[in-house]
Amino acid sequence: MTTAPAAFQSFRGRPAPSASMKVRIYRNLNRPSLFSIVALSGEHKGQVLGYAPVVGISDVVLKVSEKQRSGVLAKQVRTVHAFAEGNLVGLASELPEACRVSTAKVITYQPFRAGYFFDRAAPEVPVYHEDEVWSAGSNLVAPGQKPHEVVA
Repeated sequence: MTTAPAAFQSFRGRPAPSASMKVRIYRNLNRPSLFSIVALSGEHKGQVLGYAPVVGISDVVLKVSEKQRSGVLAKQVRTVHAFAEGNLVGLASELPEACRVSTAKVITYQPFRAGYFFDRAAPEVPVYHEDEVWSAGSNLVAPGQKPHEVVA
């Protein structure tokens, strides 16, 4: 999938991330329909580049800061302390088709429920790595495979 410029909203005039750039994404708490995109390399390393409703990354590592989570639990106030890191696959305004099939895995993070990301279908099992995910609302979606047609 290519980068969709209309899907990207620049922060302070910073450029859109390029394909395969190492990035960190997290749900923007002030604009919950968007995910913030932080560069992990290049000229703007460590800085927010901008926002997009749908961000795809590969070679994904899901991280939660337990120290910051304990503060969230104590104060009952959400802060950004959980994120996904990986190589940018693309930006879009809607999920790709492969994420809209019934075999797609829906991953979420709920700090008041668990200290890790989990598959909504199996909330007791932590998810730390995925080959590819796409942001969608309050979730990350790992693309599924379309079921094969049975030939009679």
